[in-house]
Amino acid sequence: MMRSPELQYCLDSPYLRYDESTAALVAKDLEKAEKFLKEAPGKKDALEQMNTAYQSMYCAAHALLHSIKYRATGFRAMLTVLEDYFVKKQFLDRIHVDHLLRSQKLEGTPQETFDAAAAMIAAVKKAVGQ
Repeated sequence: MMRSPELQYCLDSPYLRYDESTAALVAKDLEKAEKFLKEAPGKKDALEQMNTAYQSMYCAAHALLHSIKYRATGFRAMLTVLEDYFVKKQFLDRIHVDHLLRSQKLEGTPQETFDAAAAMIAAVKKAVGQ
C-alpha cells in the first residue's frame, strides 16, 4: 500500500505510469461505464445494483486517467490523480470523487448511486471532450 497520497510520490512509484497507448482506451472506458450504469437497475438486489453503479464510476475515473495518458495500478494512485490534477485544475468537481468513494463503501441508496454515476459519466465526458 502506498504511504503517501501526494501526486509526486505516485509519479515516482510503480503505481502510476505514463503510457502513450492509454489515450485510445478513453472511448472504451466510457462505453463500459455506460454499460454498467445501464445494467445496474436490473440487478437482483440493492447490493449488486450499487456495486455495478460503482463499477460504472470506476470505469469513468479510468477514462480520465487514460485521457492524460496515464495508467494506475492502485486505487489510491487513481484517487490522487483525480484530486491533485482533475479537481485542482477544475476539470472535475470534488463531489464526483466524494461520490466515487461513497459508492465504493456501498453507502446510500441504489438510486443515489445511479444518479451519482450518471453525473460522473457526464462530467467525465465533458472533461475529455466527448
